[in-house]
Order: sequence, then structure tokens, then C-alpha cells
Amino acid sequence: MTDAASLASHDPVVKRLPVVKRQDSLPWMIPEYCEACADCVSACPVFGLEMWETEDSDYSIPWLANPDVCIGCAKCEEVCTWGAISMTSFVAGARERLFTKRPYRLSKELASREYCLHSNVNEKVVVVACIDCELSLDGVLREKRDNCYVLRNAGNMISDCVIRSLVLAIDVLGAKEIILIGHSKCELRHTKTKELREVLASRVGDKSLNVLGKPFNKWLQIAVDPVFHLKAQEEMLRKSELIPGGIKITGLIYDEYNEKLVRVFGPESHP
Repeated sequence: MTDAASLASHDPVVKRLPVVKRQDSLPWMIPEYCEACADCVSACPVFGLEMWETEDSDYSIPWLANPDVCIGCAKCEEVCTWGAISMTSFVAGARERLFTKRPYRLSKELASREYCLHSNVNEKVVVVACIDCELSLDGVLREKRDNCYVLRNAGNMISDCVIRSLVLAIDVLGAKEIILIGHSKCELRHTKTKELREVLASRVGDKSLNVLGKPFNKWLQIAVDPVFHLKAQEEMLRKSELIPGGIKITGLIYDEYNEKLVRVFGPESHP
């Protein structure tokens, strides 16, 4: 725990807020954005955030060490000037991540897994990537673009429409591999779901939104952790009966900070 956090926890003026049983949101830490300033730790009224060490022993980031005490007040998100904390309404997924995963520094974790997409696209592949203009594939594909069918969907989300396109790319166009590409600086991660729903409701009415068949935030599916999201999308593809069981699936993260692709899962190289 940082000095600032220690002082806050022993300050008699600071009052602990009551713990609530029902949590509508939890803070989601985005390690690659964090500058380790600990402002969020000092701002937490229930002292739930602590500075935890990462694989880089000289670098720590805030982590919600005890999700049970969090009251979802979003003060940590408000004080973070780096955009490293985003409140998520996917509470179950956030709790699982907080309890089962150590925080990591993306560039440290994946530095040894640099992936050259240009060198590895030697046969037809189909890429699923985000619509964000920050994620540009032309430079990394170069002349191999003719071997690559690119599907763009917000947050590189696997939807029914994407499944349809994947089936056509594999069974009609002859793609031999699916490559999922997430990226560390996705602007969609900061979407205010509640505000967006209000905008759409004012446009089409609540009745039209209700035909989506599920709560708006679950229909929207805004991912906040790029690595966790990639693995979830791979699992979704593996469970789909429409996708061939033997198809290769590779998950990559494009790190805008150093303009490199790193491999999260899948074959390291191809013949």
C-alpha cells in the first residue's frame, strides 16, 4: 500500500461508508494506462483499493483487494486523470478477475510475445478487429493484404453477423485461420452505458430498446480489459457449431504505445 493510502486509512477524519450488499458496478483497472500515482487509492472512501506489485517489481498499480467493500461510488474513476479506471456494470466478470488474477503490466507481460502479422500471413486468414481508427492494419500487413479478409466490429466483438461472415470466409473463400485483434487504447472502453441508453431512448423510446431481449449493457457488450476480452471471444468461437473445430485461432493485442502486435494465444508461427 502506498504512503498516501496508509495515511488515508489512519486518518480519523475520514469516515468509512457503509457496505452495501448489492453492487451495480465495480472499478475495472486498465494496467497499460496506469501511471501509479495512487490518487484513486487515496480517494476510495471504503479503503478498498491498494497498490499491488506487478511482474515488474519496480511497478505497482491499484487493485480492488476486497471487492466486497466496494460501494460503486466511482470516486476512483473520477480522480484518475489517465483513464486507467473504468466503472463496469459486468460485476460478475469483474469480481472473478479481481479474485483470481494478479494485476500485470501489459508491455511487461507480453514483451516476449511480439508477433509479426506480415510474416505469418502466408495463407488466407480472416481478421476480426475493432472499428476504432487507432487500429490500422495496412502498415502491419503491407503486401499481404490480398491474403487477409478483415471484419470490423465495435470492440472486435463476435456477434451473429460476424459468425456469418466467418463462415463465408472459411467455407467459401478458403480462410485457414481466424485472427482476433484487440488493442490497448480502445476509445470505446470509456463509453458511459447509462448515458448512451438515455440518448437512444430519447430517439426511439424505451419500448423499442426493450425488444433487444436483454439488459442494454449486456446487449452493448463494451469490453474493458483487452486480453480478458480476447480470450472470451475465442471461447465463444470454440463453442459455435458453425465454426470448424480444427480452425486455427490466434489472439493478438496491438499496443499503440510501441506500435507492435503481441500474441496472447494461438500458434507462435506458421510454416
